[in-house]
Amino acid sequence: MVDKKEIVHLSDLVKIEIKDPQKYILQVEQILNYFERLDKVEITTEDLLRQELSLDDLREDKFVPYEDNLIEKLKKTRENFVRAPKMV
Repeated sequence: MVDKKEIVHLSDLVKIEIKDPQKYILQVEQILNYFERLDKVEITTEDLLRQELSLDDLREDKFVPYEDNLIEKLKKTRENFVRAPKMV
């Protein structure tokens, strides 16, 4: 059983503010129950290795030339480099 204290602790771990932890208790319990059900399912390694999508169903890759200079269209560039958002 999940209690209010665990919800508050969880919100601290993921750094989100929860105004009413009580309303999340049922939702978290349902999620945990779902994972318990998944744990009970018997799956063999063979099932995991089987590929459901046939490679024949995929389209063939085709090269399509792009005439415009993409670097010129971007906002944050210097010479041939592009500035990307900081990754944490």
